[in-house]
Amino acid sequence: MLVSIGQFQLKKRSLLPEFLMLSKTIYKQSKKSKGNLKSELNNEGIQVFYSFTHWESMQDMLQFVHSDAHGKALEETERLCKEVSFLHYETTEFVDLKTAQQELKNNSTTRRIVY
Repeated sequence: MLVSIGQFQLKKRSLLPEFLMLSKTIYKQSKKSKGNLKSELNNEGIQVFYSFTHWESMQDMLQFVHSDAHGKALEETERLCKEVSFLHYETTEFVDLKTAQQELKNNSTTRRIVY
């Protein structure tokens, strides 16, 4: 199974409504996507947000990432966020959000993009 966690830091608070609308749409899409085992959204305050999913395979996750609302949202990331971090890793069991957040923070393969 594949765990995917992303952290998004908004550029400014005024972008919050648009970001939340996109996030909700993507969340709903993920729940219906082939191979999705679990989807969760979370936040720290009003400018740091997390997406957290479990997938049957990398292929299923990538198909989701490049389709529909998620694909369109990728085009908006630079405009909405000042920084994003992503991590995808294999696991044999479900992990909780706190565990995934620690992996995101400490894993040497975490991809961090500053705009």
